[in-house]
Amino acid sequence: MSGTGLHLWADAKRTFWNGVTRMYNRHNGITPPSEAELARRSRAHYLIGEAGFPNYGDELIAREWVKYLAQVDPEVPVIFDCLCAGPAAAILYGLHPKLTVVDTIAQLCIVDRERLFKALPDDERASTPIESIPVTAIGAEMTRALDDEGYAARYAAGIRLLNERTQDLHIIGGGYMRSFWNANLARLSAAQWAQQHNIPAVVSGVGLEPLEERDRAYVAAIARDITAFSCRDVPSRDAIDPEHRTTTLAPDDCFVNALEGVYLPDDAPLPQTMVCMQLDLVSDPKALLEHMVAVLEAWDVPRGERIGVVECIPYDSQDAMHMLAEHGWQPWLYPMQDLLERGFPAQAGQRWLSTRYHPHLLAAARGCSGSFIAVQEGYYDVKHEAVLRMGSRWTQTYIGQRDIPAPGPGFTDPDVRFMYRNEIRQQVAPLYGAPHSFVSL
Repeated sequence: MSGTGLHLWADAKRTFWNGVTRMYNRHNGITPPSEAELARRSRAHYLIGEAGFPNYGDELIAREWVKYLAQVDPEVPVIFDCLCAGPAAAILYGLHPKLTVVDTIAQLCIVDRERLFKALPDDERASTPIESIPVTAIGAEMTRALDDEGYAARYAAGIRLLNERTQDLHIIGGGYMRSFWNANLARLSAAQWAQQHNIPAVVSGVGLEPLEERDRAYVAAIARDITAFSCRDVPSRDAIDPEHRTTTLAPDDCFVNALEGVYLPDDAPLPQTMVCMQLDLVSDPKALLEHMVAVLEAWDVPRGERIGVVECIPYDSQDAMHMLAEHGWQPWLYPMQDLLERGFPAQAGQRWLSTRYHPHLLAAARGCSGSFIAVQEGYYDVKHEAVLRMGSRWTQTYIGQRDIPAPGPGFTDPDVRFMYRNEIRQQVAPLYGAPHSFVSL
């Protein structure tokens, strides 16, 4: 058959099956999508986050948003932008039928920061930490590339996705943007750029503290310019919007689906005592681990009892495991990937000790009692205060404290998660439509 004949045969088949589809739709009362709807479905929801490092809280938030979009808008592609796109693609695999993971914005910010740093005079560069490169400069370089792909031709494919295939832009929540992580904070410029190019942009549930004075003005300008901006803690909100005109106070983004499907089943056999210790933000890791032991002793946890150890970053719990074993307990590790794939190991009746934010939040929301340790002033104390505001009544204990408090109770009302779900969905309604409270995940 000639080339012309093949084309005619293909056209005939297409015409036949289009006719069959029309008859089927008419018989079953199905209205085909309009041309406008088909055009909308051709343009993606663009999410920016920090999945793939991996760090449990960032992975959890990313997964919950992707799951939400799979339920409410499965026909529209989702582009997820993060620095570690390869691991993130694996972590998010199967959650949405039309998901693509890229690193365009995240990499542009890293590359631009490096370029600005190398452009400094030699003597100045020797005395200037790369973290001090102004966020405004990084953001300006990044958005210049979005307007002129030739300025960053290695990322031209991703830049075109933003310019030609994106219907809205959403920077999802987490604590990955603050002054010290200037390249991360500069990603906010993408939201301002999008809004200026008639792409509605929302920033939801971010924690920004500690935030330097010069960066407060930068973020405040973005909050004024975009469709909606919310923070998950009071200090972040007040730092950029002291009069509360442009920024709202919100729950953590992990509540977008009311934590449905996040936990292990109620009948899972779990230890009654759980710990989550991070050592990277303390000057004396040994002192932290010794305080962990002191707390467990004050709580009269019997030697020989199994203690669950929650890992939020791979390998970050090994020292805690060794310390528990040395003092006669049986540590039982819950690896980070299992937290995502199988569920978070929290049940009412447990006692928890955590330095980390999301384990505190999820365990308290489940009704667990516990205590928290804030390991870095200005950063983790802000995080834990946010959990207390959301409903936790856990007690705080300090490294080296002799008078160790009893664990405090969890949320007064576990059903507050549904109210938080509705608040979060209402904020993003300009992007994804009216809140879909009926969605069950």
